[in-house]
Amino acid sequence: MKLLRRTLIATTLWLIPIMLLGSFFVYFMIEYISHEETDEFLTYEMERLIDYHEKYNNLPEFSTVAEIIPDTKYNKPVFKDTLLLEPGDNEMVPYRELRFSIIHNNTDFAVVLRHLLLGSDDIAEGTIFIIIGLLLAISLSVIILINLVADKIWKPFYATLDRLKSFKITEPLPKFTKSKIDEFETLNLTLGTLLKQLADDYRNNKEFNENASHELQTHLAIIRANTEKLLATNQENEDNIPPITKIHSAASQLSQIQKSLLLLSKISNREYSNISTVDLQSLVKSSLETFAEAISLRNISLDTTLDTCFIDADAGLAGILINNLLKNAVKHNISNGFIRIELNAQCFSVANSGDLFDGDPSAMFERFSKGEKGNTGIGLAIVKQICELYEFHIEYSIKDKNIHKISIFFRN
Repeated sequence: MKLLRRTLIATTLWLIPIMLLGSFFVYFMIEYISHEETDEFLTYEMERLIDYHEKYNNLPEFSTVAEIIPDTKYNKPVFKDTLLLEPGDNEMVPYRELRFSIIHNNTDFAVVLRHLLLGSDDIAEGTIFIIIGLLLAISLSVIILINLVADKIWKPFYATLDRLKSFKITEPLPKFTKSKIDEFETLNLTLGTLLKQLADDYRNNKEFNENASHELQTHLAIIRANTEKLLATNQENEDNIPPITKIHSAASQLSQIQKSLLLLSKISNREYSNISTVDLQSLVKSSLETFAEAISLRNISLDTTLDTCFIDADAGLAGILINNLLKNAVKHNISNGFIRIELNAQCFSVANSGDLFDGDPSAMFERFSKGEKGNTGIGLAIVKQICELYEFHIEYSIKDKNIHKISIFFRN
């Protein structure tokens, strides 16, 4: 949920209880004002009646005069509420009443003045209309105000987000737009410091990996070269050949592991940014030609269904993905086994016969996951890393414990 929408919802949720409390306040205020205004009017009518009586010595027929009661005296004017039956509507209606005394012809008379009051229903109805009107007016004002102001206030924040989204660790650090808002400026400074530290760590790590790779490859090449010389010069001494062969094989495997780990590091750091449209059908056919001899020697049957399929990726990584999957299917197959390959616009899958497996299929994507043949497991780890880089979904399934299938689903 966007921050603006969350702000509007929170504001509305706060307004509702405030308005409910405000409705009680408005109700009692309307009732209070109604009484005050009515009392002022009745007081004015009383003073007018008294003035008229003093001037003409007679009681006038005011519309507000409800009753004149002889031989009744009040020490001071008395206000009170009363209910009277409305003849036409046949219902009780609230009135405000003022009783006071006047002396006429040496006789005390009580004069009763009445004026219609607003009923509770009328006040409640008016209160509801006022509250609903205020709620709508305030809500619309808040929505309009936030929408008008939000774009300007949050512009530096969204500019920072855009720069972060497009930032790549291999590129120069982004320059954030200066903001007059302290919180956004603090955010930019903190992000700048963090990104600089990440970039420095990346460069140091990359330099270390490249230096270590260079040194290891150099010394491993020396080991392989010398073991090859030893093998060539010890053909007559058969006892020396097996250990020398093991040394040469271990050095070759270590060299391949080191190259694979360096590749994984580069993929994780997103150093492969040369995106192009790759023809997977051609890559699969080319890779199958590479493994054709191995497939034939082990008498593995091959069944392929290859439709046209293009993806946007680095061509080198796409080739590594295909080669690793096919190499895995050939290497971990059995004699007289099978390989089934399917390719379409949505999916690429490789199924092959193999040894019985009771473990967790997802563990096969972990680095250095070993099988019975001592493989390092880096090949499938690289495949998974490439899929994550391009947001492909990869699945490993096993049927009947000896039919292994890896499926890659492309983004649509």
